[in-house]
Amino acid sequence: MLLGYLIVRALRGLVVTFDRLPTSADRRFAHLLNTVSAPFDAVNYAGAWLAGTVLPRRALGALFDRAIRSLHRRLDTETDDDLARSMHFPTRWDPFFHETMTLADVYHFPTQHFDFHRDQLTLAR
Repeated sequence: MLLGYLIVRALRGLVVTFDRLPTSADRRFAHLLNTVSAPFDAVNYAGAWLAGTVLPRRALGALFDRAIRSLHRRLDTETDDDLARSMHFPTRWDPFFHETMTLADVYHFPTQHFDFHRDQLTLAR
């Protein structure tokens, strides 16, 4: 879950940048990212595994708290126009990435992703 919230900061910058460019630019960028989805999957897995193995839980918790505080402060300053900014996304990278996503969708993505995995791991009673 931490990784998802850390990624939001980078994705926010991409959405704001590509929203200002012609639609063809972000469409080509999303296509390029889709073509490199296999290496992304390997790096995504290795990064999460490595962080969970090397960093103590206390450090992960502190990093998570800082990331949430930072995103919360940023979200509090976003206007409706900011949250409506959008760009094309690489749909092969994550089942919750849609062809076009708004900044509001990007802020919501990590929670959707976490809920999905939580449901996978929850045993029925």
